[in-house]
Amino acid sequence: MVATSCHSKSGEETAKDEPGDFKEMETDLLRTYSKLFSLYQHDNDSLETQSDLFSGKLVGFIKNNPATLNYPFHQLKDSNAVDIATSSDSLFRIYSWDTWLGGTMHYFDNIYQYKSGDKIYFLHPEKDGDDSEAFYSEIFTIKTGSRTWYLVVGNTISSTKDAAQFIRAVTIENNAVNDTGKLFRTKTKSLNEIYVAFDFFSVVDRPERPLKLIKYDPDKRIVYIPVVKEEGKVTDKFILYQFNGQYFEHILTEKTSGENR
Repeated sequence: MVATSCHSKSGEETAKDEPGDFKEMETDLLRTYSKLFSLYQHDNDSLETQSDLFSGKLVGFIKNNPATLNYPFHQLKDSNAVDIATSSDSLFRIYSWDTWLGGTMHYFDNIYQYKSGDKIYFLHPEKDGDDSEAFYSEIFTIKTGSRTWYLVVGNTISSTKDAAQFIRAVTIENNAVNDTGKLFRTKTKSLNEIYVAFDFFSVVDRPERPLKLIKYDPDKRIVYIPVVKEEGKVTDKFILYQFNGQYFEHILTEKTSGENR
């Protein structure tokens, strides 16, 4: 997603609702989502209409209520209706949900919400290309000088077998989301994201959901990228990138994890 190409402009949120008023709205969203999932299971002709209804309600709720940036959304999260990744500084959040319109290839919709200065902004990116197929599960925060970088972890599901996870560098500049910064450096090139394709069945027995294949050590400021064999099998080894104050540079080709971080 290139922030400048989004058809829905980044708008300042202006509504004054308080979190205490949100529970009823969240319950209605969960009810709408439950009906959507039921229609998906029964291949109902009304699926697309219900999917659009849920998306419209959620987008409107977030857009019109800036205080949602700090609202926990326990109902939506606990029911796995919406994945909500929030930065450790609580200033940046991504909402992701399955539209249930993609069959074995899942299509996701996203909302970006963030605070810049003393204002909260909203962004509903246009769904095109790979971004329409990704949901976001984690956000790692890197502060350097006057700039804050957010490392967002995205996930795609192309089929029951084929999946991928990626990590992308994002920052807020001039009150807008900028995801073009090339924060990762290999020996030969600079990258704004690192993408790992894998066979889901090679990690299906792992207990955590969403999967945590890409890891980050905030103390050492090291990103761990899993090594995947040609057939898509995820190994217990990692490629390491360490932050040097300006960017993440490749420091080791393979290292056994030892234990989950």
